[in-house]
Amino acid sequence: MPGTGSRQDRGYGPAHEKQRKAWAPRVRRGEVDCARCKLRIGPHEQWDLGHTDDRTAWSGPEHVGCNRRAGAANSHAVRKGLKHSRAW
Repeated sequence: MPGTGSRQDRGYGPAHEKQRKAWAPRVRRGEVDCARCKLRIGPHEQWDLGHTDDRTAWSGPEHVGCNRRAGAANSHAVRKGLKHSRAW
């Protein structure tokens, strides 16, 4: 099931951390729009480095709420059989 396993098993290993660190200065300066809702991420807002639903690529910084709502919706769809689970 998606979401199980270690952080690295779920795609949050060194490559993810490197991408996040690369984005961090721009997010801290308030220069980045959320990849999901397209609204600006404020310099003091929490953010996640988003990825495509199949986790084959990063989509860019996203508000924490936007990112986690999308992840929950995707997991729900997989559990209901509306989407196929991907190899994370």
